[in-house]
Amino acid sequence: MGKETKRIKYSVPLRSMWDMYRKWTIQNHSKDYKAFYGEAYTFAKSNPIPQIQLAEILTLNFWRKDYQGEFLHIWLEWKDLYDFLANDVALKDLTNIKRYLIDNGIHKKTDDPYYSVSYNSVHYDIALHIPNSDNGFAFSFCLMPDNTIAIFFVDGDGTGQIHESEYLIIKNKNDEESKSVERTFRFAINILAYMECFPECVHEGIPSINNEVEYQFKGRNIKLGISDKILEDDGQKDVKRPHMRKGYFKCLSSDFYKNKKGQIIFVRETMVNSKSKTVVKSNDEMKIDKFKNES
Repeated sequence: MGKETKRIKYSVPLRSMWDMYRKWTIQNHSKDYKAFYGEAYTFAKSNPIPQIQLAEILTLNFWRKDYQGEFLHIWLEWKDLYDFLANDVALKDLTNIKRYLIDNGIHKKTDDPYYSVSYNSVHYDIALHIPNSDNGFAFSFCLMPDNTIAIFFVDGDGTGQIHESEYLIIKNKNDEESKSVERTFRFAINILAYMECFPECVHEGIPSINNEVEYQFKGRNIKLGISDKILEDDGQKDVKRPHMRKGYFKCLSSDFYKNKKGQIIFVRETMVNSKSKTVVKSNDEMKIDKFKNES
């Protein structure tokens, strides 16, 4: 018999809430998620500290949406992809993501617990499973009526909301808290841009070697691999740890691009003869000398 493939430990978004629900079902001999939600919500509302109360309610509402299968679960096949999108890919343009949310999100009325207001918006919810990591992310993108993006999130380090106006302010700061917020916002945006730019890296299903068999994820599950287009060509074969090229995603809006107008591309930060950049769109690749007004 062949050697058994070692299972990979994947992070589980909202793990603490799922563990609370499992304990509740055992104690109450019931799997009524609505009853569990009602009890947990009442308990959260009783917290005298407003910030903690809101964080607990947001986490609980995320769990309910996850239970109902509303999250797109994304399983990264390489942890390096998380590091790459969070730390190495600059965020220069939100136009592409706003269009993506309009085309793929759910248009509905939103009740915002942070500001106690309601408004019509576009939502898109994803949950990230990262190999060999304890930190599972859950993001809810919200395209606001004024065409700005707000991201609600629950991860191993915190719970909260980041608006694009806040991102524009903190991205130039150097304190650890600001850098953490910037990294979270950048990663959330880049994961959507990456899937749109490299659809050939998106595959249906859950990795067969994951170790989280006790959790059931009711929403759509996809595996996300690494595109060869973002790898450095160093002549080595079968390298276990991929070497990524730095760059950024961009939506081409100028008529200069003709057939590529409206597409999301990956721009490598590799200069050729001090003036040329490499533009990558899925399986197609070209070099251009000028971005005109696009860069």
